[in-house]
Amino acid sequence: MKSYLLITVVACGWLTVSAQPEAKITRIEGSAQVLKNGAASWKVARLNTALQIDDQLKSDAESLVEITFRHGAIMRLAENSVFSIKKSTDVKVSTAVPRGNVWVNMKKLSSSGHHFNVATPTAVAAIRGTVFQMQSLPDSSADVTVFDGKVAVGLSEEGKKRTHVADRKIAEAPHEVPGPTEVPGPFEVTLDQWRTIIAGQRISIRSNGTFTTTDFDLNKRLDAFIEKNRALDAKIKDAR
Repeated sequence: MKSYLLITVVACGWLTVSAQPEAKITRIEGSAQVLKNGAASWKVARLNTALQIDDQLKSDAESLVEITFRHGAIMRLAENSVFSIKKSTDVKVSTAVPRGNVWVNMKKLSSSGHHFNVATPTAVAAIRGTVFQMQSLPDSSADVTVFDGKVAVGLSEEGKKRTHVADRKIAEAPHEVPGPTEVPGPFEVTLDQWRTIIAGQRISIRSNGTFTTTDFDLNKRLDAFIEKNRALDAKIKDAR
């Protein structure tokens, strides 16, 4: 059984017939589908569709879907991405991205004490007050790219088992973690402790747990998904 990361959420005023939703869909460009927890088939996702724990959301080809959580955090899915909320408490939300490409903007929560975790089959990103991109690739490798703030990255439970470090001492997020570390060469070191990645850095983790970090220019234009999210974030900032 696959293990993924967690995320935190607070109470807000959205209501459904049965329960308060953990999040809702606030933008759809293209199309997406939702598989409600316990349902037998996927349904077309629509604007303002409520999302609860263990509901699955899947973006279709050439599509973008934005999710807004109760506490104000925003996540956007690129095309062909799958997402679910795995657990939610008063201070922490855990989400899973088994495959795909997501953008997370936690800037609104930089001082509110909330923790937001995103898990892929190999890695977990633990963040607060951060803007970052995370890719969960078909071969179970993962990339985390930070555009603002910092992100603590460690192995998921499944990643630990796969890389034989399950019995080693690995700190639980969100404890303090070591600062950015120079890696002697590409994919030569196993991610057996939490690493902090700061704005302008990217960490790439292979399915076997080896990783490398690289720097990039924050002012340089990158791929279309990143530029789209930067533009959408700017509109949100201007509207406040």
